[in-house]
Amino acid sequence: MPPPKPQPIGPVIQDVLKRVGTQHEALAAIQRNWRRLVGRPLAAHTRPVSLRRGQLVVHVARPGESFALNYQRIQLLERLRAATQGRVEEVIVRPGSVPEK
Repeated sequence: MPPPKPQPIGPVIQDVLKRVGTQHEALAAIQRNWRRLVGRPLAAHTRPVSLRRGQLVVHVARPGESFALNYQRIQLLERLRAATQGRVEEVIVRPGSVPEK
């Protein structure tokens, strides 16, 4: 069987850049609106850090914030989906650094 014919790489790169840009824009929108999405007290100790393949990773400074995010997971997902045109499918909570503001 002969090897497949080479395809132009330009359209492939454009597609990848478009998807990465869209994810970056969605994460930036979440970070800008995080206080409104989760509330001021919770936003002070949590931070959305990445969004890949529909999974939003949120760092929490203390275990109590992890519990609070998980407790309101359904409502938070609804708000996140509305803010990102449905790009967030899951929230993953992990311990991590949260810079003070």
